[in-house]
Amino acid sequence: MNPIYAKRPSRPANPNPTVMPCNFRSAGRLSNESARTLTTLHEVVARYLTNSLDVYLGTGLEVRLSSLEQLAMEEFKTKSMAGGYMLPCTTRASGSAVLVEMDNPLMFTVIDLLLGGTGEKVEVIREVTEIDEDIMEGVGSLIAQEIERAWQPVGYSLTPGKCVKPNYAHRIFPQTEKVLRIKFDVNVANMTGALYVSFAASLAGSLVRSTRADANGQGGSSFDPVPSLRTRMLDCKFSLSGELPDLRVPVRQLAAIKEGSVLMLSTPVSGPAKLMLEGKNYFNAVPVREGNNKAMQLMQRLQQRHSEVESSEGESYAGS
Repeated sequence: MNPIYAKRPSRPANPNPTVMPCNFRSAGRLSNESARTLTTLHEVVARYLTNSLDVYLGTGLEVRLSSLEQLAMEEFKTKSMAGGYMLPCTTRASGSAVLVEMDNPLMFTVIDLLLGGTGEKVEVIREVTEIDEDIMEGVGSLIAQEIERAWQPVGYSLTPGKCVKPNYAHRIFPQTEKVLRIKFDVNVANMTGALYVSFAASLAGSLVRSTRADANGQGGSSFDPVPSLRTRMLDCKFSLSGELPDLRVPVRQLAAIKEGSVLMLSTPVSGPAKLMLEGKNYFNAVPVREGNNKAMQLMQRLQQRHSEVESSEGESYAGS
């Protein structure tokens, strides 16, 4: 018999085949485990944004992770059409796109705060203009930096681009991809607005794999670590004041002071005040206004001898 036409031996039949149910509608959906990993990662983003935007805007602010959903391109296109401020960013590691989106109420509140207003009762009756985009450039870059900061342990960094119109936002993603859309609620100036971060499902999968690999390599999640000593020291509170030291006032003037009286100080109007940190002079400073807040503009630094500082600190430590 010609070996070419020889009958191949048949495989023995499996007496107990394994049968698994399959739901084709759930194919390609985000698994619960992946959703938990991405939620943990972006809760860190929310904490970073709360701190940085609070300082940047100069007002009380809170950012909270609200929801995470995976959308087909048509669904994402429909939702993005109603968006406001749209800032695409590029990940330098993979070249994938990340879209930062802020709804109009939140955007106009932020703009009003940056221009010195209170941010309350802002009427939203117009589209985003080039002037609005210029004002929002710093905010958009700051948001991208905080996302990058959270993603940095797994090797991703963001480069902000130029703003796009809502009807073009979906074009920054491959049309065959699904899009992961993460919503943050931002509470500021007695209102709640929405901030979204969107990226392709392939990038989401890469983030999940990198996060898990990084966590396995270090024996735990790198996104909720015990803060380092340096980080905890940066959150310490110090006594800070602006003072006019070495003032001398006659006792008769002090004895005559009452509510509404004016006390004359023995210093010219042009004379600077001192920035005092824990009772020590560090800068000459003048009082200024920053929006609705009082502030001090620092002038020349006051030189202190290192031995004097050490002696003063040693006395304070001994006294405590």
